[in-house]
Amino acid sequence: MSVFCWDFDGTLAYSDHLWSNSVFRALNETVENHTVTFQDIRRCNQTGFTWHTPERDFTAFVGEKWWELMNTHFYNSFISLGISESEARLASERVRAHILLPENYTLFADAAAVLKAANEKGHTNIILSNNYPELEVITDFLGITKYFDRLVVSGLVGYEKPRKEIFDIAKSFYKNENFVMIGDNPTADVLGGKAAGMTTVLVHKGFDKNADYCFDNLTDIISIM
Repeated sequence: MSVFCWDFDGTLAYSDHLWSNSVFRALNETVENHTVTFQDIRRCNQTGFTWHTPERDFTAFVGEKWWELMNTHFYNSFISLGISESEARLASERVRAHILLPENYTLFADAAAVLKAANEKGHTNIILSNNYPELEVITDFLGITKYFDRLVVSGLVGYEKPRKEIFDIAKSFYKNENFVMIGDNPTADVLGGKAAGMTTVLVHKGFDKNADYCFDNLTDIISIM
């Protein structure tokens, strides 16, 4: 039997510019009149998140401290865009609530059926995701937590894919198992998974020569279970 390690965003579920939309909404709630555009926010969000620098060790910034680190990024972004210190501080503290709104997320239509099929065939599913600490809140809302044995989330362990340590943490819970990494990111999921000795599956992103399998949908993964 195998342990199927599933990425979350872009693999099992998707959202529309989640972080930029959330940051922009938080700003609009806080400051009535400003000249910041959505594109300004998008440019600021091209850097500054922990998954943008996976070579760093973030074990000192997990749980609430992860959000403190992100709030500093949001604050600095607002300041760079001309927002006052007091408004920037208040707006940055409001981003989290927008990120955690369940309606931000849409489950891929075949996700639940494929996760269930893996369980029925005797395999173990886990989530292995570069994400914020409360990801389980969203998987609960989407009704898929029941299919997973555990969630290994970067915001809780302090390492980001493709860094080997996060894969080693996932593998440490199981002995003598075959591991399969499934995700939509050729670097974080495919190269990271291969470096950790896992079979790799790229989904929703066409062909990649480094992946062991490439599928346009999740349903086709059943063929390798």
